[in-house]
Amino acid sequence: MIKGLYTAASSMGVLEKKSNIRANNLANANTTAFKKSDTITSSFPEMLLQRIEADKPSQEIGEISTGAFMERSFKDMRQGDFQKTNAKLDFAIQGQGFFTIETEAGNRYSRDGNFTINNNSELVTQSGNPVLDQNGERIQLISGEDLNVDQNGVIYFNNGLEGSQIAVVNFENSEELIQQGDNLYQAVEESNGPIESEAAVVQGYLETSNVKIVEEMVKMIKTTRHYESNQKVITSLDESLSKVINEVGKA
Repeated sequence: MIKGLYTAASSMGVLEKKSNIRANNLANANTTAFKKSDTITSSFPEMLLQRIEADKPSQEIGEISTGAFMERSFKDMRQGDFQKTNAKLDFAIQGQGFFTIETEAGNRYSRDGNFTINNNSELVTQSGNPVLDQNGERIQLISGEDLNVDQNGVIYFNNGLEGSQIAVVNFENSEELIQQGDNLYQAVEESNGPIESEAAVVQGYLETSNVKIVEEMVKMIKTTRHYESNQKVITSLDESLSKVINEVGKA
């Protein structure tokens, strides 16, 4: 009976973490280029039960589960849909790749191409972090000049001048990236570093979140119902234990 309490409690712990992840996915359903998270759940090793009687050899009864735990969470890096904006400073990445963003904590990576221009005529994110070119330098724009960007990220101004090339990099494994705030990713210390990406830059578009609201809501409802079921199991076992202690014990 006690084992049942622990098993149900461990399941509730897993379901609570899943609910938090689902809630975060739904909250960011409209965030540009947001990548949803998912989980991998595993069970604890099963225990072998044996019947032990005096003056008799032990007899195997069977195995019992000891509960579950969340092995890890991971990012689903599949590309979202493209939304047309026609804005000259909006960019989407077609394929696997990231823009390189300069921050006070070092270089970070993002698929959010909703850029703007700061007072120094530099291409920056909406938070003011500079976007870097292929040489790791800030991208300088010409004030008042219209621009076009080809699929390689090369900037062309209407006066005929050619500007910088927007850096688009990739990683051998998405596990090399840790999501941070402001839609940015940081490379882990063990990472081999960014590599060249074959992705194309698409001007005038933004990538939407890859969260499917209906699908995520169904998963949230399913998780909530499983959580409630485990609550009922614990309540039932608690009532049974109470009877054992208060009634059977007295007898």
